[in-house]
Amino acid sequence: MAIAKNKVLLIIVGVLLLTNLGMLLLFVNMKPPGSRFGRDGKGRQGMKEILETKAGFSKQQLNAYQQLRDQHWAKMKPLLADMRNAKDSFYRLLYVPDVPDSVLNNAVMIIGQKQQAIDLQTFHHFQQVRNLCEPAQRPGFDTLVHQVIYRMSAPFRRDSMHPPRTNR
Repeated sequence: MAIAKNKVLLIIVGVLLLTNLGMLLLFVNMKPPGSRFGRDGKGRQGMKEILETKAGFSKQQLNAYQQLRDQHWAKMKPLLADMRNAKDSFYRLLYVPDVPDSVLNNAVMIIGQKQQAIDLQTFHHFQQVRNLCEPAQRPGFDTLVHQVIYRMSAPFRRDSMHPPRTNR
């Protein structure tokens, strides 16, 4: 009788252990719904599809957009790397005892300059893509860009998918 109880308990413990391992694997492999570059699960190609459906881009416009996007990211990658390096340098100052305010202010100023370069490049990219639009496509594109910019400026907010309502 005692042996039968032990076997039943071992089976129950084994099932619970396998269930826990399964849940652990499920949670480890799950990606958050708002992960970077894939908010809708489509990655960077999603923007191309959105331009086609929401702004009504033609195949020719989509090809021109693809070229602009490739050029944009060729410029952005070094800018983003510079920003990452500037922030790394800034936060490494945490380990320096008695850092003068002038050094901190200089590091913050460098970060600001890097951010300015990123924002200007992004602005020019959107401007170039907007120039691809026919006049009838611009309202749809403008709405889309407004939503994209809002998401870019509030990447960690839960409501970043929905811009605030404005009374116009």
